[in-house]
Amino acid sequence: MTSFIQQFTMLLPLCILGMAVIIVLLTIALQRNHFITFMLVVSSLVIALCSLYFITPSQNIDSIPFFQMDYHTIFYTVLVILSSLSTCIFSYHWLISYPGNREEFYLLVLVSTIGGIVLTSSSNLVSLFIGMELMSLPLFGLVGYTTLNRRSLEASLKYTILSVAASSFLLFGMALIYSYTGSFSFKNLGVDVHPNFLSQPLLMAGLGCMLVSFSFKLSLAPFHLWTPDVYEGAPISVVNFLSSASKIAIFCVLIRLFISSPLMHAQTVRTVFTMLAVASILCGNLMASRQSNIKRLLGYSSTSHLGFLLLPLIVLQFSQFAQEAVRFYFAGYLVNSIGLFGIISLISSSSDDSRNQSLDCYRGLFWRDPLLAGIMTVMMLSLAGMPITVGFIGKFYIMIVALSMHLWWLIGVLIVGSAIGVYSYFRVIVNLYSDSSNFLNPSVSFTSWSTALVGMIVILSVILVLIYGIYPELLIFLVK
Repeated sequence: MTSFIQQFTMLLPLCILGMAVIIVLLTIALQRNHFITFMLVVSSLVIALCSLYFITPSQNIDSIPFFQMDYHTIFYTVLVILSSLSTCIFSYHWLISYPGNREEFYLLVLVSTIGGIVLTSSSNLVSLFIGMELMSLPLFGLVGYTTLNRRSLEASLKYTILSVAASSFLLFGMALIYSYTGSFSFKNLGVDVHPNFLSQPLLMAGLGCMLVSFSFKLSLAPFHLWTPDVYEGAPISVVNFLSSASKIAIFCVLIRLFISSPLMHAQTVRTVFTMLAVASILCGNLMASRQSNIKRLLGYSSTSHLGFLLLPLIVLQFSQFAQEAVRFYFAGYLVNSIGLFGIISLISSSSDDSRNQSLDCYRGLFWRDPLLAGIMTVMMLSLAGMPITVGFIGKFYIMIVALSMHLWWLIGVLIVGSAIGVYSYFRVIVNLYSDSSNFLNPSVSFTSWSTALVGMIVILSVILVLIYGIYPELLIFLVK
């Protein structure tokens, strides 16, 4: 009985969100009410977040079949839930004016969040695949939710076809690895495999297929080509979820696989990660510098940031310090994303925000709304890695990890990529303070409680970006 209670407590967030899905479904079936559905979903996410306090982390990988609940899981689960909360709050702002059904949007976010939590706690290839699909399938509908927008439907179709192809690669790779190792558990993958498994084509093919799937889901170059198109067509709140929650959950399970499986420690795998990291950093920043669309720019930006996060996986030993660097970077990146996409959602005046995507639409924002322009400036400086922001500390953390292993040429790539990225982000900043004669958007009104709530979240985000940039010990204590 004690064991059952312990296992139930460890799975409490999943149980809470699973019950919330059923309640929301019944509520929609009985009577549609946008506000009630919104409050039910937000309340369930807050309760699931609070329930993490009662979980006692276990280092025993077999404590729950297919899952491992430890501090690693809890930290990334918190990030996924926070991203989902911000997505729901940002969505309420534009769904009010959406002419179609609104309630299903929150249901899709809830189901995708469950998939993300399953991913963060996965210790088995079976739960990895279930979590990946549970998170990806609702995103097909979320990306194309604004059916009146042709670009949204196009983005949904592209993402659906390519994501299904990536899932096929993942499933085929898992099948090949299982046929060789006879196990789905992360810790048993590669235990009996010879260190030089280049002579074992079946195993190499399986691992290669899995890495292709992970690279697609994480928007790593050269598998990133879907990202700018999907970001451009999707609603801005969905882009927030795509760029933060989905990437955090998938990278979390990749770290777990990397730590647990001896198969991932081979030099061949590290070489592949090195090529992916270099290509993502350079390609992401170079392409971002050529964009005139804010959402496409942020799409390529996410590719470069994920390239930075691959660097700690390249070191010979993925130490505790390297894990802390990844956690710190992701925490800072989440705060950046929430604040930046919150500003864009405020500026977007309707659910069809395609006319608010050009950088020219942000020209002269300072002369209409100095507060929003100042906050957006701080967020862009943080993404560029400028001092006194959390983005600078995050990149410095990653650089220290590379320095510890004397990876000088990789440090050079990181510096060059960051320099190119500075140009991309400063283009946006210059637009904010340029002549206001071509500014197309009116100043943001905070007369409704929904816009006021988004504004509070944006202000809180910029405060955290500055606090963690000036006094990072607060966040370092949490990531440890």
